[in-house]
Amino acid sequence: MEIRNYNKKDKVAVQHIFAKYWTDREFLDELEKNLDGGEVYFYVAEKYDEIIGVAGFRKAPKYLRDYAETENPVELYIIASKEKNKGFGNTLAQKIIEKAKKMNFTEIECYSPETHNSSWKFYEKLGFKKHGIINDPDDGYPGMLWRKVL
Repeated sequence: MEIRNYNKKDKVAVQHIFAKYWTDREFLDELEKNLDGGEVYFYVAEKYDEIIGVAGFRKAPKYLRDYAETENPVELYIIASKEKNKGFGNTLAQKIIEKAKKMNFTEIECYSPETHNSSWKFYEKLGFKKHGIINDPDDGYPGMLWRKVL
Protein backbone atom coordinates (compact mmCIF):
# COMPACT_ATOMS: atom_id res chain seq x y z
CA MET A 1 0.00 0.00 0.00
CA GLU A 2 1.22 3.48 -0.87
CA ILE A 3 0.15 6.71 0.83
CA ARG A 4 0.45 9.72 -1.43
CA ASN A 5 -0.92 13.21 -1.95
CA TYR A 6 -4.42 13.38 -3.39
CA ASN A 7 -4.69 14.60 -6.96
CA LYS A 8 -7.70 15.46 -9.10
CA LYS A 9 -7.68 12.15 -10.98
CA ASP A 10 -8.55 10.47 -7.65
CA LYS A 11 -11.76 12.46 -7.24
CA VAL A 12 -14.36 9.91 -8.38
CA ALA A 13 -12.83 7.08 -6.34
CA VAL A 14 -12.63 9.33 -3.27
CA GLN A 15 -16.25 10.45 -3.71
CA HIS A 16 -17.33 6.77 -3.73
CA ILE A 17 -15.54 6.25 -0.43
CA PHE A 18 -17.18 9.35 1.06
CA ALA A 19 -20.60 8.05 0.00
CA LYS A 20 -20.06 4.87 2.05
CA TYR A 21 -20.00 6.93 5.27
CA TRP A 22 -21.93 10.17 4.70
CA THR A 23 -25.35 10.84 3.19
CA ASP A 24 -25.74 14.49 4.23
CA ARG A 25 -25.69 16.34 0.90
CA GLU A 26 -24.44 19.56 2.50
CA PHE A 27 -21.43 17.80 4.03
CA LEU A 28 -20.69 15.87 0.83
CA ASP A 29 -20.76 19.19 -1.08
CA GLU A 30 -18.32 20.65 1.47
CA LEU A 31 -16.01 17.66 1.01
CA GLU A 32 -16.13 18.03 -2.76
CA LYS A 33 -15.40 21.75 -2.55
CA ASN A 34 -12.37 21.03 -0.38
CA LEU A 35 -11.18 18.35 -2.80
CA ASP A 36 -11.28 20.97 -5.54
CA GLY A 37 -8.88 23.27 -3.76
CA GLY A 38 -9.96 24.07 -0.27
CA GLU A 39 -7.57 24.44 2.64
CA VAL A 40 -7.47 20.72 3.43
CA TYR A 41 -4.40 18.57 2.90
CA PHE A 42 -5.68 15.27 1.48
CA TYR A 43 -3.86 11.95 1.18
CA VAL A 44 -5.00 8.72 -0.42
CA ALA A 45 -4.10 5.13 0.25
CA GLU A 46 -3.58 3.20 -2.96
CA LYS A 47 -3.13 -0.51 -3.44
CA TYR A 48 -2.75 -2.19 -6.83
CA ASP A 49 -3.70 1.10 -8.57
CA GLU A 50 -6.96 1.30 -6.59
CA ILE A 51 -7.82 4.08 -4.13
CA ILE A 52 -8.73 2.31 -0.89
CA GLY A 53 -8.76 5.19 1.57
CA VAL A 54 -8.63 8.93 2.02
CA ALA A 55 -7.70 11.25 4.86
CA GLY A 56 -7.41 14.97 5.26
CA PHE A 57 -6.41 17.57 7.81
CA ARG A 58 -6.60 21.34 8.05
CA LYS A 59 -5.83 24.16 10.42
CA ALA A 60 -8.37 23.79 13.22
CA PRO A 61 -11.48 25.93 12.74
CA LYS A 62 -12.40 28.39 15.49
CA TYR A 63 -14.93 26.14 17.20
CA LEU A 64 -12.16 23.55 17.76
CA ARG A 65 -9.42 26.06 18.56
CA ASP A 66 -11.59 27.21 21.45
CA TYR A 67 -10.98 23.78 23.05
CA ALA A 68 -7.28 23.53 22.18
CA GLU A 69 -4.65 23.00 24.86
CA THR A 70 -1.81 24.27 22.68
CA GLU A 71 -1.19 27.22 20.38
CA ASN A 72 -1.22 25.61 16.92
CA PRO A 73 -3.91 22.92 16.60
CA VAL A 74 -4.85 21.06 13.45
CA GLU A 75 -8.10 19.22 12.73
CA LEU A 76 -8.24 15.63 11.58
CA TYR A 77 -10.90 16.60 9.07
CA ILE A 78 -11.70 13.27 7.48
CA ILE A 79 -10.57 9.68 7.37
CA ALA A 80 -12.37 6.93 5.50
CA SER A 81 -11.55 3.68 3.74
CA LYS A 82 -13.27 1.17 1.50
CA GLU A 83 -13.02 -1.50 4.19
CA LYS A 84 -12.77 -1.30 7.95
CA ASN A 85 -10.32 -3.24 10.13
CA LYS A 86 -7.76 -3.72 7.35
CA GLY A 87 -5.24 -1.15 8.61
CA PHE A 88 -5.87 1.40 5.86
CA GLY A 89 -7.28 4.03 8.22
CA ASN A 90 -4.48 3.50 10.72
CA THR A 91 -1.82 3.96 8.05
CA LEU A 92 -3.52 7.13 6.78
CA ALA A 93 -3.82 8.48 10.34
CA GLN A 94 -0.12 7.87 10.97
CA LYS A 95 0.66 9.84 7.79
CA ILE A 96 -1.43 12.76 9.01
CA ILE A 97 0.21 12.69 12.44
CA GLU A 98 3.66 12.65 10.82
CA LYS A 99 2.79 15.52 8.42
CA ALA A 100 1.19 17.62 11.17
CA LYS A 101 4.34 17.30 13.28
CA LYS A 102 6.54 18.30 10.32
CA MET A 103 4.34 21.35 9.75
CA ASN A 104 4.82 22.36 13.41
CA PHE A 105 1.24 21.78 14.51
CA THR A 106 1.09 21.12 18.25
CA GLU A 107 -2.03 18.98 18.59
CA ILE A 108 -4.65 17.22 16.51
CA GLU A 109 -8.31 17.65 17.30
CA CYS A 110 -11.16 15.64 15.86
CA TYR A 111 -14.92 16.06 16.16
CA SER A 112 -16.78 12.78 15.66
CA PRO A 113 -20.59 12.91 15.80
CA GLU A 114 -22.48 10.47 18.00
CA THR A 115 -23.91 8.97 14.82
CA HIS A 116 -20.36 7.75 14.05
CA ASN A 117 -19.56 6.47 17.54
CA SER A 118 -18.49 3.14 16.04
CA SER A 119 -15.24 4.93 15.05
CA TRP A 120 -14.46 6.08 18.59
CA LYS A 121 -12.41 2.98 19.44
CA PHE A 122 -10.30 3.76 16.37
CA TYR A 123 -9.35 7.16 17.81
CA GLU A 124 -8.52 5.59 21.16
CA LYS A 125 -6.19 3.10 19.47
CA LEU A 126 -4.41 6.03 17.78
CA GLY A 127 -3.74 7.59 21.16
CA PHE A 128 -6.39 10.30 21.03
CA LYS A 129 -7.97 11.27 24.35
CA LYS A 130 -11.64 12.12 24.90
CA HIS A 131 -12.22 15.76 25.72
CA GLY A 132 -15.99 15.39 25.99
CA ILE A 133 -19.22 15.87 24.11
CA ILE A 134 -19.57 19.13 22.15
CA ASN A 135 -22.10 20.32 19.58
CA ASP A 136 -21.22 20.86 15.94
CA PRO A 137 -21.59 24.61 15.33
CA ASP A 138 -23.23 24.15 11.91
CA ASP A 139 -26.04 21.78 12.77
CA GLY A 140 -25.91 21.34 16.56
CA TYR A 141 -25.33 17.58 16.42
CA PRO A 142 -23.61 16.32 19.57
CA GLY A 143 -20.34 14.47 19.16
CA MET A 144 -17.11 13.58 20.89
CA LEU A 145 -14.14 15.90 20.72
CA TRP A 146 -10.90 13.92 20.51
CA ARG A 147 -7.43 15.34 21.09
CA LYS A 148 -3.87 14.17 20.56
CA VAL A 149 -1.04 16.46 21.69
CA LEU A 150 1.96 16.12 19.38
